[in-house]
Parts: sequence; C-alpha cells; structure tokens
Amino acid sequence: MGLAILVFQEDEDMTRLPTFNIPPIGSRQGKVWGITQLLFAFNGIECHRIHAIKGGYCSKHSHKHKWNRFIVLSGQLVVRLFHGLGKIDETILASGHVTDVPPGVLHQFEALEDTEALEIYWTVLEADDIDRESEGGVRLEVT
Repeated sequence: MGLAILVFQEDEDMTRLPTFNIPPIGSRQGKVWGITQLLFAFNGIECHRIHAIKGGYCSKHSHKHKWNRFIVLSGQLVVRLFHGLGKIDETILASGHVTDVPPGVLHQFEALEDTEALEIYWTVLEADDIDRESEGGVRLEVT
C-alpha cells in the first residue's frame, strides 16, 4: 500500500492551525541532510515526511516534552540515543521498522542509504497532571 501525499502552494488565505500558526501541509524544506515536509500538525501531534540522503545526519538534539517516532518507508536509518558517559544506543531501521525516542533524550539520525521515513511527534498528558489547592466535598443542608 502506497502513501498518498497532498501538496499545495501556501497563500495568504490559507487557514492556519491556531496551535502552531502553520499550514496543515507545509512546504518542503531543504536540510543539509535532505528534505522534510510537514504533513499534519494538530493538538500536540505532528507528522513529517523526511527524505534523508545517504550519509546525511541531523543535529544531536532532544525535545523537552515531545516523543519522537521514526517509521522507515524505504531505505535504512540509524537512530542514536546518547545516554551520557559515552553510552550510545544505536537502532538500525529498515523499511517497515519503527522506533521511539522519549522526551529529554539526546538523539540523532543518520541515513545509511537514501531513506524515506515518517517522523511523528506527540506529547503525553500525565494522569497526575493536577495541582490541588483544596479538596472536594459535599455541602450538607442545615435544617
């Protein structure tokens, strides 16, 4: 099954998503390692299609709050996780393979051959994400 990509030109009347102030499908952006294109962004989820040329690699970086998922469509991509004290985990992904990078983890990808992949970002809402100033209760009627 192939991946259908809709591409259109941005214009002044284009509806922008309020959360990101970017169009729902972005223009192709050249990177030193290849090309990236935003396919979808809404409510804390983004999907980008990337084309990385053989030998191309991104910066070593981390995301404060975002998870990062790589799904390889064709080619081979190595994803490196840097854990400090020189410890590096490498995962080699081929077509159909997937790996996730948690928030806060330094990482980098490199194309071992020309590679097409999807890069998906999302944030996780924590179940205990609440700061209480008081406790709830029941008001009893006084008779």
